[in-house]
Amino acid sequence: MKKLVSRFMAVLMAMTMILSMSMTVFAAEAPKGTLTVNNTVAGKTLDLYQIFTATKNGDNVAYTLNSAYEGFFKNNTRIPGSESLTGEALSEKAYEYVKTQVGTDGKSGTGFAKEILGWILENATTVATTHTTATTTAGSTVISGLEYGYYVVYPLGATDTSAAPGEQDYTSVASLVSVTGDDATVNMKSNYPTVDKKIIPAQSGSGAKVDAIVNDSWENVSHMGLDEDDENESEDTIAPRGAADEKKAEDFGIGDTVTYQLTSKVPDMTGYNSYTFKFSDTLSKGLDLKEVLSVKVGNTTLTAKKAGTNTYALAYDQAKRTLTVTLNDFYNSYKNRTGETITVVYTATLNKDAVIGMNPNTNKAVVEYSNNPTTGGTGTSEPSIVDVHTFDFTIYKYYLKDQNNKEDKTALAKAEFELYKGNTEGTAADEQAKVNIVDEENGVYRQATADEAKAADFTSAKIVSDTDGKVLVKGLEAGTYYLRETKAPEGYNKLLSDIKVVIEANYDTTTGKLTNYTVTYTYNGNPITVTNTDKLTSPEVPVENKTGAQLPSTGSKGALMVTLAGIVLFGALTASKAFGKKKAKN
Repeated sequence: MKKLVSRFMAVLMAMTMILSMSMTVFAAEAPKGTLTVNNTVAGKTLDLYQIFTATKNGDNVAYTLNSAYEGFFKNNTRIPGSESLTGEALSEKAYEYVKTQVGTDGKSGTGFAKEILGWILENATTVATTHTTATTTAGSTVISGLEYGYYVVYPLGATDTSAAPGEQDYTSVASLVSVTGDDATVNMKSNYPTVDKKIIPAQSGSGAKVDAIVNDSWENVSHMGLDEDDENESEDTIAPRGAADEKKAEDFGIGDTVTYQLTSKVPDMTGYNSYTFKFSDTLSKGLDLKEVLSVKVGNTTLTAKKAGTNTYALAYDQAKRTLTVTLNDFYNSYKNRTGETITVVYTATLNKDAVIGMNPNTNKAVVEYSNNPTTGGTGTSEPSIVDVHTFDFTIYKYYLKDQNNKEDKTALAKAEFELYKGNTEGTAADEQAKVNIVDEENGVYRQATADEAKAADFTSAKIVSDTDGKVLVKGLEAGTYYLRETKAPEGYNKLLSDIKVVIEANYDTTTGKLTNYTVTYTYNGNPITVTNTDKLTSPEVPVENKTGAQLPSTGSKGALMVTLAGIVLFGALTASKAFGKKKAKN
């Protein structure tokens, strides 16, 4: 029994010792903190590098330099005499250096953040053991289980510092943050490169035309662009413009030239020794690339060449309808110009394949950029989409048999019309404003392109109503038009005056996109408006023709028969009277 008790006590003591050791180990385990990073984009990577480890007791925090970063701080330029320092002495000097660099509120620490990030990216193997990654979520990203310490937070590939949140004037893509609990928060100091595409007022100048781009003969084209110093020179007709002139959607007629502008920013290229930056712009079937007018970085106009500083290269994939503008030697040319605006201006033509009405003819632009200084990988921005619209209306030619029954309409075929663009006074224009028309058959007509109208054998088609009385006229920009009937169907009276037709486009003030368009037609002073929000229908302009009962004509066969009938009747009455007198005499 004594032996059994002794054995039990021995096991109990062993278990007590094991539990005590476990509790000691547990108590010694480093505390963990939580970091919230705001302004994050879903699906990206955050790199966190722990420069200092930390311990905390109440409000007191002690920092110890992580040995992987000794190479950065053992630099006499940063810390005089630091090359001979080791251990706690170096750690203390490193702490004092960082504290001086970032200031009491952290706002002055962007230079240090950029400097140490560059060193980290050049010494990725050395600092690998201090490196932690996290995948971002939209809006804010919460990272838990972090050891206490002082961290560099680097959103991999996020290089544009021009739209950082808050009031800080950030110049570095890296953020610095101390994690010593669950309440550490940092606003990400950068966004990923973006492109903003807009339609701008027509620009004049010479550039690389589509044929030259396709034939690879676009080098050394001369550009007429607007610089701040020469905006009033007469030979340069590109005028200054404001934000109100730049639109996400606009309307044009078939054959019109659309001027596009792509803008981006020179990114922060800390940690890179080369950098890819190129625009890709894909046109829809209804738009034909015409000419690249200019490419600029800040006030520097670039030259079209296949290589070199301050140059750009061009390519056009005809099958995919994609224009590519590559900025050559980007890192060496612009590494010291972070935040400057990059601008590309080019033109396209709305062609005969354009979709009509509420259906948009879209372009989609993206920018491809370097997003990993270690691997040389690239990323692609979110697309910037711009819409071009062109409008239509349907003429319905009819005759109303009974003016008291407005629904009893008879369709009239073979009525002929011409269409005129209204002048600035809003009155009917002369022959020079006549809209050139192409007959697409089956009751569909469209505005001719400039090339079609210039052809020697071109004759503008008459707009002729079909058997159902209807005819579709398409490819028109918003504005005032006059519909003129030049020939009425046989047996009907031609209209005495033109029908005024006003097409008005309505765009959302927030998104810039088309919400609807209206067609207002006026004849004899009575305006009627038709609003269209449907992609499948066309606003209808009813055109009534009138006719009257046939008037008698002198000398006609009908008059002769009436005269003969009168003679016969007169003879019959005379004979009857004579017969009556004879009978009375007898």
